[in-house]
Amino acid sequence: MKRSKQANRLKINLKEENNDLMFAYTAAKAAEEKKGEKVLLLDVSRLTVVADYFLIISAKSTPQIQALANHIEERLTKFNYQMISKEGFIDSNWIVLDFGNLVVHIMHERERDYYKLERFWSNAVLIDNKAWKKAS
Repeated sequence: MKRSKQANRLKINLKEENNDLMFAYTAAKAAEEKKGEKVLLLDVSRLTVVADYFLIISAKSTPQIQALANHIEERLTKFNYQMISKEGFIDSNWIVLDFGNLVVHIMHERERDYYKLERFWSNAVLIDNKAWKKAS
């Protein structure tokens, strides 16, 4: 009896993890829809308790950064995921959208080159863009 309960819990956890990954895929696709550049999805779940996934996106201008943030927020809230916080929105070169298990960094290409987040999180698992481009 105990073993089946543990197996059921494992299935639930795997399903929740899969939902979080599909949620991250949706955010990555939304970034590409608005011409986000160098879209990078990282699994940071083994490196931090802050989030399971980081999505890092480059943009060429502040208006594009704001458009990307608005579009991603709009797409993700359709799936009933509530944004916890949004930082740096007005006249910013770096916006962070925190959805709990997913943190989205939208950065001007200058800031991205300067801060090099992908180097800081170099031990994270890079999720191949072919995977999230194929996902529905």
